[in-house]
Amino acid sequence: MNKINDMKKTSFPNFEFNLRTKTKFGVGEALNLGNYLKELSFKKIGLILDPAISNLKYTKDILENIKKEEFEKVKVWVYNLKGEPDYDSLDKIKSLFLNKNSSPLVDCFVGIGGGSVIDFAKGLSTLLVNPGKAINYRGFPTNINPCLATIAIPSTAGTGSEATFNAVFIDLNGKKKLGINTKYNFPALAILDPKLTLSCPKKVVVSSGIDTLVHCLEGYVAKNSTIFCRMFAKEGFKFMFNNLSKALQEPENIEIRMNLQLGAYLGGLALLGSGGGPTGALSYALGVHFKVPHGLAGGVFLPYIVEHNVKGGYDYGELCDVILGVSKSLDKRKKNQLFSKKLFQLWEKIGAPLSLKDFGVGRENVEIIFKEVENYEKAFEQNPTPFLVEDGKKLLLKLIK
Repeated sequence: MNKINDMKKTSFPNFEFNLRTKTKFGVGEALNLGNYLKELSFKKIGLILDPAISNLKYTKDILENIKKEEFEKVKVWVYNLKGEPDYDSLDKIKSLFLNKNSSPLVDCFVGIGGGSVIDFAKGLSTLLVNPGKAINYRGFPTNINPCLATIAIPSTAGTGSEATFNAVFIDLNGKKKLGINTKYNFPALAILDPKLTLSCPKKVVVSSGIDTLVHCLEGYVAKNSTIFCRMFAKEGFKFMFNNLSKALQEPENIEIRMNLQLGAYLGGLALLGSGGGPTGALSYALGVHFKVPHGLAGGVFLPYIVEHNVKGGYDYGELCDVILGVSKSLDKRKKNQLFSKKLFQLWEKIGAPLSLKDFGVGRENVEIIFKEVENYEKAFEQNPTPFLVEDGKKLLLKLIK
């Protein structure tokens, strides 16, 4: 009995961590998609394609290789929604993949594109085998039929959707971002091919990159974080922080793109185990009410949240040590001050927003976000230093001055 009690006093609390996605990584891996689908015994393929890459030669080569495998069906839909996906759009598009008897025309979905495209593929995989409207499955649905398999092939480096079961959707009527989050949504296969990211516009590289940094830093510091989360977060942060500005200077450098993709994937794994914090929560209202891309919506708050935590005594020293050119011999106080400063400097270097004015938020309309902040208390509690609802409101006011 005493031995059991002693075990409960260990420095590591009990935790659970699930990795359910087979991952293929490397230049040219997406060209093998047809072979991988055959290996997984899929015969009827539903393909959701990002319009930003639909006309690229490399994308056409991927699709041509799929055709060579002579599947029973390959049905392609080019994601034509403006902004992030919503529940109503899921209801409209699902009919394209159902026969007259409301049975699925496909046995898997492949999402090739950014996070919204991959999330939409996950949403369709749920709706095709579960009755009713998409809004019925908002949040974390239980007692549902297992989804169709999803294959995730990101064309951006940031969301980490290829590594997680989360899928973000907006309730247009309720003006809330909720998602369809079920563990059936873990992709059966993720293919990370940096060649698909070469065409990313600079704005997308920035938005995606700071989205990863949000995942890494929240995944590292959250109260629910575990040793696994912090391990993934640290490595993801290293890859993304040290390569993001380089990617803007050398957009054709495939090695840099590989580092960004690894950072995004690891950041997704970090957040998967820890859950979000104040940065992610504050981003929701910007996305829903001001149509701000998810990465930028969270990124505008991140340097200030880190600054708040440093002032509150949180130690980012381990993360500061992986920033290229930083001396590991600095004392704790100087190292943390430098870490906060480095984050602001990176934002300025890559042209990331540091003010809500950039999104059209001012004193005349900030009250919309104030009302939302009242609901973020649980997310705020995940922060390692006290961050109250009033702190959230003060930060909002600071960013519109």
